Amino acid sequence: MPTAPLARIFVTVILSAFIANACADALQDGLAAVQRKDYPAATRLLEPLARQGVPTAQWQLGLLYYHGHGVRESDALALQWFERAARQGHAQAQYQLGNMYAYGLAPQTPDVDSNRLAAQWYFEAARQGHAEAQYSLGILFLTGSGVVEDRDEALKWIERAAAQGHADANAYLNGAR
Repeated sequence: MPTAPLARIFVTVILSAFIANACADALQDGLAAVQRKDYPAATRLLEPLARQGVPTAQWQLGLLYYHGHGVRESDALALQWFERAARQGHAQAQYQLGNMYAYGLAPQTPDVDSNRLAAQWYFEAARQGHAEAQYSLGILFLTGSGVVEDRDEALKWIERAAAQGHADANAYLNGAR
């Protein structure tokens, strides 16, 4: 009798590994389709994965909707996919979501400061080492947009971006000193 539960566990582990490999292959195929600009194929491959909760697929699908590649351009759908991936900790999606708030592409109620939301999402990506988010967060601290104006905090984030070779951050630092 004890072998039946072990057999079920074994089968479950094998099936899980097979499914994980299939998802990874589909994700790589979808990302490769984006690279070769075969956007209809990319959408076909990435959308099921995005719906299953794969953050990289969600982020990439968001970019397809944002740019209108292979799908009808839609800020609303881009925002939806970026947010799903961002909430799972995907730094590039957090950065993109920050951009959507910073540039007024996300619908807001009058009582919500979109720059504050941009700063929150930039911070989430910046603390993961995303150079663009670090620079963008630094600029928000310089201007006091969505955060309290703080030159020292701004320089901290801009210096982190510059240390990763971010061109605009380096240019700012070379002109600021």
